[in-house]
Amino acid sequence: MEEYLQAALKTVIEAGDFLKENFGKVQDIQAEEKKANDLVSFVDRETEKMLRDRIFKEFPDHQFLGEELGNNEKTGRFLWVIDPLDGTKNFLSGIDIFAISCALLYDGEPIVGVVYNPVKNELFYATRGGGAFKNGRKIEVNRKLPLERTLFATAFPFREKSRFDFLNEVFKRLYFQFSDVRRLGSAALDLCYVAEGIFSVFYEYGLSIWDMAAGSLIVREAGGVVRDFSGGTDYLKSGNIVAGRDDAVSIVVDTIRRLGWSLP
Repeated sequence: MEEYLQAALKTVIEAGDFLKENFGKVQDIQAEEKKANDLVSFVDRETEKMLRDRIFKEFPDHQFLGEELGNNEKTGRFLWVIDPLDGTKNFLSGIDIFAISCALLYDGEPIVGVVYNPVKNELFYATRGGGAFKNGRKIEVNRKLPLERTLFATAFPFREKSRFDFLNEVFKRLYFQFSDVRRLGSAALDLCYVAEGIFSVFYEYGLSIWDMAAGSLIVREAGGVVRDFSGGTDYLKSGNIVAGRDDAVSIVVDTIRRLGWSLP
């Protein structure tokens, strides 16, 4: 897996330079709406094309799935899953909380994960069974603080606002069990900050596989637990994820269950 990791790191860092060069130069008004309240700019597309071309050059037989350009329609056991700009709204608004997310899946399971914020120079990565790292330093979830002194992170479903009432009820019940909450606007970085020990848990509804494939592996390799809203492990398929230290994950999942979660 070292070969795949090094290729991913090199590719993501090169693409990150392009994002850094364009940060602050592209505004919301220059983006288009893919779906309701879901923006994309030429920066997203150019970054993904750059990532795809680099990966194809290294591994021409591998599959590729990106948020903007879709699937290359190849078959095989290796699948690269890419979000070229997780946190597009932040990027377009001049907020430096965004990242490239790059994962390699083997038979549907992540084996390499890289998440990179080029502006803040935060490079998170993991390989299955190899631990999790930030800028070369090993990272682990935070089990030292009692939960009531920790931060949790979440986001409300901006694409499906009809789910707000249920998730707001979950939020209200969880809010009093933790110190405070953060909503950053990049699920990939939220997951990495869980792995680094900044947040004790992160949960979100309605994500896509490219939002969480890399970050979920990084959390697991940092000693965390990753579940879906039902307490199972189908989060890459359902898009509903709870990730963090085990006691915090249990509290979130139990709260969701008590409130009658019934969607996939």
